[in-house]
Amino acid sequence: MPQADLLTIVITALAGFGGGAVVVAALIKWLGELAARRILQNESAGLMQKLEEVKHELSLKQTSHESLLTRELESIKHELSLQKTSYDKYLTLLLDYWDVFYRHYRLCQRSAAADAHRVGDKITFTKDEFFENLDGFLDRWKQHEGSIRLILPSPLRALHGEAIDSFNQFKDVMKRFYADDSLRREKEQAFQAIDEVKQKLEQALREFLRTEHLLK
Repeated sequence: MPQADLLTIVITALAGFGGGAVVVAALIKWLGELAARRILQNESAGLMQKLEEVKHELSLKQTSHESLLTRELESIKHELSLQKTSYDKYLTLLLDYWDVFYRHYRLCQRSAAADAHRVGDKITFTKDEFFENLDGFLDRWKQHEGSIRLILPSPLRALHGEAIDSFNQFKDVMKRFYADDSLRREKEQAFQAIDEVKQKLEQALREFLRTEHLLK
């Protein structure tokens, strides 16, 4: 039986018992509140279901976003790791190259400054000292030259070529050297050429390393 018909029967019955308008009004109010509560409960249930669906959808989107962000962060970390590894190898190679150059520069400087050195009772002729150390320098130089030619820009490769020429010129002077004033001057001039290349190479390397962010 429909709820409206049932309500009509109940009201008619109560009116027949003499309940009067007050009883009917109270019953109607109670039934109205009951119906309103049921409607509210139904609407609340529907809203709660929609809310849960929205929360679930947001949770899925957040999970997807966090997953994407995590992958991007891992990719950046991997790239930074590769850059650091490359940085370390790059810097080590250049510093090793400079070490080989500077060691031979100091040997040439020592040879140009004097014909011989006395340590206690022992006299060491710088010409002999120079050629005793020359093969070791050439071996170390060859080990680095191939890599250096690959990584250096053209201005630095040009200075590298000047360094080779100046070292060879000094070596030729040392081969011909004996205690003679004219040859001493020639030896000093040959070292002066090495020193000029050294200053230019040092400055160019510093600028290059700063440009490549290898030095701060």
